[in-house]
Amino acid sequence: MLRKSFGESLTARVFLITAIILLCAGAITFGLIAWATPITYTAVINEDLERQVNALVGRMEETILEDCGPLLDEFIRTSGADAMLAGPDGMAADTSSLLALRPVYEDTSTAVTAAGDGIYDGAYSAVTWAADTGGGENAVTVTMSEQTTITADVRFADQTELYTLYVTPRMEAENLAVRALVQMAPWLLLVLLVLSLLCAFVYSRYITRPIVRLSGIAGKMAELDFNWECGEQRRDEIGKLGRSLDQMSRRLSTALQELEAANDALRGEVEQERELDRRRMAFFSAVSHELKTPVTILKGQLTGMLEGVGVYRNRDKYLLRSLQATGRMENLIQEMLTISRMESGAVTVRQEPVELSALIKGQLMFYSGLLEQRGQQLTSSLSPEVTVTGDASLLGKVIGNLLSNASCYSPEKAQIRVWCGRLQGRPGLTVENSGGHIRKEALPHLFEAFYREEGSRNRSTGGNGLGLYLVKMILERHHASCAIENTEDGVRATVLFE
Repeated sequence: MLRKSFGESLTARVFLITAIILLCAGAITFGLIAWATPITYTAVINEDLERQVNALVGRMEETILEDCGPLLDEFIRTSGADAMLAGPDGMAADTSSLLALRPVYEDTSTAVTAAGDGIYDGAYSAVTWAADTGGGENAVTVTMSEQTTITADVRFADQTELYTLYVTPRMEAENLAVRALVQMAPWLLLVLLVLSLLCAFVYSRYITRPIVRLSGIAGKMAELDFNWECGEQRRDEIGKLGRSLDQMSRRLSTALQELEAANDALRGEVEQERELDRRRMAFFSAVSHELKTPVTILKGQLTGMLEGVGVYRNRDKYLLRSLQATGRMENLIQEMLTISRMESGAVTVRQEPVELSALIKGQLMFYSGLLEQRGQQLTSSLSPEVTVTGDASLLGKVIGNLLSNASCYSPEKAQIRVWCGRLQGRPGLTVENSGGHIRKEALPHLFEAFYREEGSRNRSTGGNGLGLYLVKMILERHHASCAIENTEDGVRATVLFE
């Protein structure tokens, strides 16, 4: 699980790499400090000691040889270094100093010499110095190792010869500093480890957190979820990437919405086309049914007359019936042709002023004979100067179909009432017949093609079911509507124009 976490988590990988880099850098820095500390410490001590030596030389040149002892003692106490004054012959000078070193030679003929002023390196590797504390038993001897020795020429006020001052710093302080550094090393390394891990954690979070967030956003985009916004304010490449994702999300969301709208529109068109196909199939099925019956009847009648079978010997009677059947088929075919031409747009609806009352009067005169034959009473109330815009021939067919339905679906001696005027502030007309009602469940289907309330489709009880369908098509092209409802004593059809 740990290996998988480090292998798959960007934060873990950045944290690990950053921690290793910081630890290596800290270790190298610590090593350099440990290596440079003694050197730097020695250089600082020598530089400070040289400054104090120069000050001591200046003061000794203003005094006499016998009085320089207290100056040497003060210098040794202040600087913490070992000092010795050698005469012109290279032998230790006799001073009154209690702290100054004096050489103790294994070979008394050996003299202390120096090449000149400055730093004298390794000159006393085999020389033992002793501090004169006032007694041989209490003498403190120091054997000098190879280390830096500062030399300076001194000319006292009462002497003409040059004396040489040898000053050697004590390295015990340096060794203590190094040992303290070594003792603190584990704690320093622990602090370095903690700081490295903390810095690595903060840095990894700073670097990888926006990347992980952008990765999550990209995953949402892959699932087509655009309801988010990165809102990255950084000015580096990560910020640019976040703003680019925001822009791409908005564009993809817009494109997806447009695509969905186009798909919805296409789906609606497909459904509409399917509905039209269904209506066409239903229309052709109804047409075939409507034509099949009169053709079968006509064929039987003609066959019977030709063969002189039974009642068909009375040719005049059945020729008249055959002519009537042919007339019904002709009317049906004419209505179907009109509907087909209107659906295909082949019929041009003229837009001209039509006086509605005058058009209704012409249709009433045409159907007056049919109404008198059925003994039906016609009453009309037509307001003059009611004008609409449309095609007079098509509107005349609408009025004729409404009058024909009112007459055919009413009993003998029924009343047919026609009204024309303004209804609800709009031009309109009503055709009402008494003596019959339409079933409530049939009212919504009256304007469908080939629909008849009487399911037997008997010719004696109605037409072919295309009249109201044709009325609806014509009125839709005139921006008008038709509604049929039951009244107290009959049925009323109401037509309203815009």
